[in-house]
Amino acid sequence: MNVLFNNPLLYVIDYPGHDALEILDKRNGRMGLLRGATADRMRNEFGQFLAQEHDQEEFEDFIDSYEAILDHPVLRH
Repeated sequence: MNVLFNNPLLYVIDYPGHDALEILDKRNGRMGLLRGATADRMRNEFGQFLAQEHDQEEFEDFIDSYEAILDHPVLRH
């Protein structure tokens, strides 16, 4: 398990042995688990996004673009 990113809005964990990526939106307590090609795509998009500076609104817009996959409520983490 590798923590790729952690800030007050978002937590992203990579599970390399399982080819999976977990995304936790701290704003609304929702999470999603991506696997395979979808996880790879998110890793690439997230890396490109973080390569530049963004304000909080741009960051929230980026997280919101993945809202459809954040379909599980976080009860405990």
